Amino acid sequence: MPPEIWKASPTTTNGNEQAHRNINRDGISLTLLGGVMRGKDYDERVNRSIETHSMFGIHTRDRASTHVRRTSRAVERLG
Repeated sequence: MPPEIWKASPTTTNGNEQAHRNINRDGISLTLLGGVMRGKDYDERVNRSIETHSMFGIHTRDRASTHVRRTSRAVERLG
């Protein structure tokens, strides 16, 4: 793997874990057709979210979760 790609990749697997959670929220134990239809719906929602963010800079969540934000919240909880 080229060093540029290695350095650009996230340091955690949180994105992958979140993707599993989001997919499972649409349903489990579905028929093949039901799974394909739910997957299509999910893909369309994600695409709209990406388009909204790229056009307007609006995140689908109120705040973008960053290492700095998570660390500052952890410090607030401790003290």
